Amino acid sequence: MKRYTDRLNSITFTPRSTVWFLLFMAALTYGLFFWQRGFYWDEFPWAWIYFRLGPDMLEKTFTTSRPFWGMIYQLTLPLIGPNPWIWQLLAILLRWLTAVLLWKILRALYPSHPKPALWASLFFLVYPGMGQQFIALMYSHFYIVLSAYLLSLYLSIRAVQDERHRWLYFGLSYVLAAVNLLTMEYFYFLEFARAFIFWQMLPGTWKERIRKAVLYFLPYFLFFIGVTVWRMFFFQHQNASYPYVLLDIFKEDMSTGVLYFMNQVLLSFMRTVFEAWILPFLQIGLTGFGPLTLTLMLVLLLASILLVGAYLFAFKTGYSEDREFANQAGWLGLILWGLSGGSVWVIGIIPQFNFSIDRFMLPFMLGASLLLACLISLINVRWIQVTLVALLVGFAGSRHFQLDEAYRSDWVTQQKLFTQMTERIPELEKGTILLANDFPVTYYSDNSLTGPLNWIYSPPGEMNVILYFASFRVGKTLPSVEPGQPHELYYIGPTFHGNTNNLLVVNFEPPGCFRVIDPEIESENRLLAPAVRDVVSYSNPDVILFEKQGQLPGPLYGSEPERDWCYYFEQADLARQQEDWETVTHLGDVAFSLNDYPNDPLERFVFIEGYAHTGDWKKAVELSNTSYKISKAFVGPMLCKLWDRIERETPVSPEQVSAVTAARSDYECSP
Repeated sequence: MKRYTDRLNSITFTPRSTVWFLLFMAALTYGLFFWQRGFYWDEFPWAWIYFRLGPDMLEKTFTTSRPFWGMIYQLTLPLIGPNPWIWQLLAILLRWLTAVLLWKILRALYPSHPKPALWASLFFLVYPGMGQQFIALMYSHFYIVLSAYLLSLYLSIRAVQDERHRWLYFGLSYVLAAVNLLTMEYFYFLEFARAFIFWQMLPGTWKERIRKAVLYFLPYFLFFIGVTVWRMFFFQHQNASYPYVLLDIFKEDMSTGVLYFMNQVLLSFMRTVFEAWILPFLQIGLTGFGPLTLTLMLVLLLASILLVGAYLFAFKTGYSEDREFANQAGWLGLILWGLSGGSVWVIGIIPQFNFSIDRFMLPFMLGASLLLACLISLINVRWIQVTLVALLVGFAGSRHFQLDEAYRSDWVTQQKLFTQMTERIPELEKGTILLANDFPVTYYSDNSLTGPLNWIYSPPGEMNVILYFASFRVGKTLPSVEPGQPHELYYIGPTFHGNTNNLLVVNFEPPGCFRVIDPEIESENRLLAPAVRDVVSYSNPDVILFEKQGQLPGPLYGSEPERDWCYYFEQADLARQQEDWETVTHLGDVAFSLNDYPNDPLERFVFIEGYAHTGDWKKAVELSNTSYKISKAFVGPMLCKLWDRIERETPVSPEQVSAVTAARSDYECSP
């Protein structure tokens, strides 16, 4: 045991190794299964717009939000292409780069305190409050802007410290500061932290330090004023997405505004500085994972804690550790944190942990991480410091693992949706409006899924289809579902033109298969969500065309789909619509021989109808009885409607009469 302890004590790490250790932790936290993640949320529309409608349309898309930010997309999208796994790697590298830049800034400001600087960088790297790291295409561009700000900050610090290269450093710093201010608002007010940093690091009396700090900060301030004037008076869409809630409250009543603002600040502080780090400990037992995934998460949790602990114990420096870091860096942490709220509180937002509001945690990460490191530096016992840091970093990693699982699950669900959709729907009439249930995904909406929908069903340069979740679009975004109503929607760049004559109602609730709703059979289907059931009668399956197969984008969906139960169901339902009953029964014979089975009783209906049309009445009755037993009250009325159609559309024969009569009796159909 002593030999092992001596060997462990002989291992040392110096501050030079920190960059590589941060990279290792970034890979461990965010890099697992990176190839199994895809595009999420707004990424899909942006990728579709760029690669199918062209760079000019993407430029138009960003004109109403962040036009200069959109220019960065114009550079990166053609370089990387529609390859999600490359974007995932880029997001990890950029997240690592921002942590390294924070490390460099703190080392330059507080050279006698490398350990707290390392803690702050680790906390920033794995900060658990912001759960959108895996939306990689979008947040790569967030981190590009944040990197520009942090590098600008570091260069301005070096300019003050290095008189020989001062104006070179300042010049580069000005350019990078401009990138931050022009591109987006998340880190906008952090620019003022630079003035405090100048004041803190300069020698001399208070007045001398203030005077020099003002002089150094003046060019940044003038550019800040210039950009602010442009945003306020010349940029027409400054508050197109979010109104200035806080300012409106202040205008109505000053005292109410003050109380509202104080409440925002206090709740934000508790949430971003403390609750964000407590959350992973509370959620560790609420994963819902299977045994293997849960085991892997616990192994990674333990490994992260041990690795971080071992590294910190072996982190050797020649400097003393005391409370001086907290006294110096604590003020910077508070200033960074407070300035971060400027772009968030003014629009009435308090950061939360649920998607998608957790993105507003992003600007608070710098200040919150630094404040936490300062609090731990107040502890005088080294092993307690190391243990706390290791536990916090390890459990933060476990939260990102849980989020990773949710993102990968959503990606698989979305892939199944469009794979099955293209099997069932070869092509769609131009101007088709798809009305659907709320798909069981977190990181997509109908708005975002309209992107891949058009990637599949619209030619390059056109937007021919749109997807709406019936639950909250009908009566709002789509004012009427009555036939013959023109419908137009501006879709962040292109405009969709359609008509309610071309409504198609669909349903997708995995593990059940994607289904085009049969309006004759399912008008009173109580297995459907009420909002979907209300619009079933308006569905027009004739918008489905058979001439051309909708193409799945290769980089996103791979090649040949798996031929499982849903594959044969979709093919059979398409054949049913074309009244190709021989194909329906052939597909049914193959499907029922698989080591797979339907997960929805209505998935048997197409085969019931097919076997009836080809004279296999025994098989049709057998499948009907199987579906009926699953839910007599819900499935029975639809079986009655199905058998009414079978009776109407099949030739009269003794077998037909016997089967129809038995069905009406067994399923308690009304005369």
